[in-house]
Amino acid sequence: MDTRSLVGRITIPTPCEMRWEDMKGDARVRHCEACKLSVHNLSEMTTSEVEALLQPGGRVCARLYRRWDGTVVTGDCRRVWEQQRTEARTLLGTAMTVTAALAFIVVIGVLTVMLYGDNLRRMFGARAGGVDLGSSPPPGRLVPAPKVVNGRYSN
Repeated sequence: MDTRSLVGRITIPTPCEMRWEDMKGDARVRHCEACKLSVHNLSEMTTSEVEALLQPGGRVCARLYRRWDGTVVTGDCRRVWEQQRTEARTLLGTAMTVTAALAFIVVIGVLTVMLYGDNLRRMFGARAGGVDLGSSPPPGRLVPAPKVVNGRYSN
C-alpha cells in the first residue's frame, strides 16, 4: 500500500492540450470546451478539498504545479508560506529594533563620556571603568619625566 497522501500520488497520464488562459472561469475552476469538463486549479484548493475532489471512480481534469521534489502545490502551501513570511518579517523587525536600541545606548554612553568625562572623573575620583589611572598631580604642578639609565627607567 502506498503511504503517500492522495495528493502526492496524483499522476496525469494524458495532459490536456488546452491552455488555462483560453478557458472561461475563475482562479479555482474553469470550463474546458474541448472535453466539456470543469478543470480545477489544485494550487487554489486546500489539501482536503483536493482529496474530496479526487475520489476514486470519477473523471477529473485538473491543473497542478509540482515542485522539484515531486510534491503537488496546494492552497495550503501558500498559506503556510505567507504565515512563515509574516513571522520572519516580525522577527526581523524585532531584531532591527533591538539592534537600534543597543546602538543608541552605546552612542549615548560614548557621548556622555566625551562631553562630561572630566566631570565624571571629578565625581568618581581617578578610577574609571575599574582601572586605577593613578593619582593625578595637583593643578599647576609639573611631574618630571622619568630618567633612563642604562636602558632602564629609574626614579
